[in-house]
Amino acid sequence: MTQATPTNRLKQVIILVTFILLLSACEVNNYNPENYWPQTGDRIDMVENFWGLPDDSESFYEGNLYIVTYYYYDQGVYIDFIGDEVDLVGNL
Repeated sequence: MTQATPTNRLKQVIILVTFILLLSACEVNNYNPENYWPQTGDRIDMVENFWGLPDDSESFYEGNLYIVTYYYYDQGVYIDFIGDEVDLVGNL
């Protein structure tokens, strides 16, 4: 059996820390249409993927910002997108 030298102990700690960092960096996407709720920063294609196309929409410029509003009547919400990311989710 080998002795635990400081060099071996350091290698073990580095491997352990690397392993933990790799595991924590892996993001699991367990969204599905039943439990998905749009969050600020979600992309417009992610919302469409889970909820489909909106029941109604409107778009306009406010200064140099392009704003799109999606209305989902079944869910009772509207979603404002700035660019292609969710900015606000509100109740209808």
